[in-house]
This record gives sequence, structure tokens and C-alpha cells, in this order.
Amino acid sequence: MFKSYQFSSAQKGTNILILGAVHGNETAGRDAQLAIIKNLQEQHLSIIKGSVTFIPVVNEAANKLDRRFVDINLNRVVCFHENPQNNEEKIANKLISYINSCDIMLDLHSTHCPDDVEFAFIDHPSEQNKELLSLMPVKTALAGWPQIYADNPQISNFCTEEYAYTHNKTGITLECGYHKSSHAIEIAQKAILNVLAHYGCIAGDTPICQLPQIISLKNYITKANSGRLSRNFKHLDPIKSGEVLAIYDNGQTITADFDGYMIML
Repeated sequence: MFKSYQFSSAQKGTNILILGAVHGNETAGRDAQLAIIKNLQEQHLSIIKGSVTFIPVVNEAANKLDRRFVDINLNRVVCFHENPQNNEEKIANKLISYINSCDIMLDLHSTHCPDDVEFAFIDHPSEQNKELLSLMPVKTALAGWPQIYADNPQISNFCTEEYAYTHNKTGITLECGYHKSSHAIEIAQKAILNVLAHYGCIAGDTPICQLPQIISLKNYITKANSGRLSRNFKHLDPIKSGEVLAIYDNGQTITADFDGYMIML
């Protein structure tokens, strides 16, 4: 279903879990992990305290098809399924055992637009999660998903980050940039190595921690009919109150209620 790689030290410490390709076509996190795994296997890098578990490709079937998912979005069904009905629910049942066993979870994602910038999600800005966030090589993080879900009952909040939080784990999501960009792979690698160094798993200087700007998510718009966006938006494009964001084929428009930023999901 998926393959994991674990590297441990005899000295007890933090147990870290790194995830990639929860969405099958998001490959930056996969490629970054495989490079670090190779360095560990060839002993160019070693774990001196605690352990790290890598799952470079969580959704292998979708990855082989170069698709986001096979049946349903895995990052909306990360919980236990007593009677799993599809590929993603079966994966979720296996994945949660890994999250249950870790102390720290970093879920690596990437985006489909070549010009997208890297950013992080911090659904629950606890002190532990903010400490982890400060290790991410990003300038911006987004908070507020739990309230968005609460206000929109048509969508469910069963992502890796929410599962980690409800099971008393520290965990965030890093969007590394465009899937196939070498820069996105570098961002993912830097994030992993920062985490391993900060928590004492590898030797080296502890990275300088700096908390990025945290932007709160305030509104969620679901496409109701056929139509188009008013322009080619990218993640974190600034928008102005009253700006037309999308136009339906029947002429109805969707406008921004306030100044803010666009997130494409």
C-alpha cells in the first residue's frame, strides 16, 4: 500500500514522521525524502538521537497514475474506517497507525501552478506547532481551517494535520511550491533537515527559528455551476474588497468581501 523507511538511534529522543504524496501527483516531498533517505542509507547522514520515519509516497496508486487521488481525496478521510470502501480509506487506516506512533509530523505537499510560492498551514497554532512552523523555510503560513470547516458543513475536516492534533501530536503541512520545480524539492529538503537538526536527530547547527507571517483563512467558496475565474490566480495573490473573483456562465459574479489573499484548493 505504501513503503516506509525508518532510521533510529539507540539514544531515546523525538520520533519524527515525514509524509509525501498524500496527494499522488504532488511529488516535491517525495523527491526530497528519497534524496535524504539515500544519504542515510549510504551513511553520509546519521540519526544520533530518536528516530525518523519517511513515507515518500503515501498514495502509491494515485502517484503511479500522476493523479491527486484514485477514488476520493485522501486528505479529507484521514481517520479510522471500520469498513473501508476505497483506495484512500484503506490507506487512511494504515496511515493513522504511523501518526499515532510519532511525536512530530511534517506533511509535505506541492502545488500545480509553476509560479506558486511556498507556504505552510498551521491549523492549530499551539506553542508546539508554532515551534515546528518556525523551522519551515517560508514567509507565510495560513491558519483558520478548523473554523472554515465548522462554518461549511458540506466539507469534512479529516486531514493529516487534524488527525495529528486530535491525537496530541505536533504536526503541520508544508506547501513547497510547484510539483516539478527543483526549488520546491530544495524547500522540502531544507524543511526536513531543519526539523531533524532542531529536535536533535542529526548532528549540526540548530537552525535559526523565525515564525513566518500567519494569515487567517476567513471565507471558503465552492464552485456551484460552470464558469471561470476572473484571472489566472496563484496562491497568495492579493485581492481587494469588491474585486470580481469569478464569473458563472449565467453572468452571476463572485466578489471579494474584504481585502485579503487568494488560496486555490
